[in-house]
Amino acid sequence: MDKTTIKRRDQVRTKAVISHVTPEEHQRIKQFAQQAGLSVSEYTRRILTGTKISSRVDQAAFLAALKVNADLGRLGGLFKYFLSQGRTFIDPAEVRQLLSEIEERQNELRPIIQKIQDEI
Repeated sequence: MDKTTIKRRDQVRTKAVISHVTPEEHQRIKQFAQQAGLSVSEYTRRILTGTKISSRVDQAAFLAALKVNADLGRLGGLFKYFLSQGRTFIDPAEVRQLLSEIEERQNELRPIIQKIQDEI
């Protein structure tokens, strides 16, 4: 295999596409590739072939939203457990209100998580 041959996932890439860009354009392309977690070559190949590119920022936002949703679920579970233990020094109406708000936030998060997941 010579220097111009690149082998990835059983595909041999032997052709190069050359494009002349300004230094500013090159810098922007490098930044976009870095944000996506790709090499400049892989980034431009995906752009030129119309392959979807997921940003690491999108992936991080998706994971953060999932974690928040899971934390809300755990918090709700802890409150339900607390109530089941017969504690009487907290107004049950306040606890029900808090549980309702937690559930409401989870319901708000679900479509956001789904939208991010669809875009990734």
